[in-house]
Amino acid sequence: MRFALAGRAACATLAFVCTVLPVRADWFDGDQVLSNEEIVALTGRTIAEWGNAWWKFGFDNPDFLTDGTGEFGYLGNVRGPVFFAQGSAGDLFRAKVDVPRGEYMLLPVATYIWTFFDPCADIRCARRIINDNFIGGGIRDVFVKIDGKPVTNLASHLVRVDRHHPDVFLVDAGPIGEDGYGGILPALQGGYWVMLEPLAPGQHSVAFGATTPELDPFTGEPTGGTVRLFTNLTVRVAACRPPERHCR
Repeated sequence: MRFALAGRAACATLAFVCTVLPVRADWFDGDQVLSNEEIVALTGRTIAEWGNAWWKFGFDNPDFLTDGTGEFGYLGNVRGPVFFAQGSAGDLFRAKVDVPRGEYMLLPVATYIWTFFDPCADIRCARRIINDNFIGGGIRDVFVKIDGKPVTNLASHLVRVDRHHPDVFLVDAGPIGEDGYGGILPALQGGYWVMLEPLAPGQHSVAFGATTPELDPFTGEPTGGTVRLFTNLTVRVAACRPPERHCR
């Protein structure tokens, strides 16, 4: 994911949703990637709503959003039921993170957010930037691997902004600058989001990424370049839940 927090946009990872009946989730070596329908049934929110929550949390916690070393990965423990993973901002991102036992894990595989501000300050324009310029511009080489096993059917984890019911949410864009940007702003987001079932106790490798179109952070228009996203997380899951004694 690419971030341009001083500008109008920020890029990371995820996507669409939800009808009524659960469908079979994707499997990898005994662990499970949840379908959009299963996410709703288990957490009470759609994957798009969790993506909104991830971005809102990131704007509220810029150390988490702009971290290039994994130092602030622990902030992703938002007290359940879902742990927010960090992702690449365009460079290789490696980190170690402790995830509480029993929590789902939200992966920002390749997502983009647009905050409403000139020259694009309305729903129609923001939807075009996300659906047409970012997603339609050609996201390729999308992958997720859990302990070396690839997740299949990633196309089903793509979130688009709905044409008739866009899910607008609010973010805190920080102090208002000289150009007027900042404060509480409406936003839309989309891209590839994946949610994992709780991982078994122990250590796991979680890798994900994609190649995305590069968009101008001030206009949302394609620059003609690309951004390569690659995240490699070492995830440690305790054998018990704190505050149990000897919980490691």
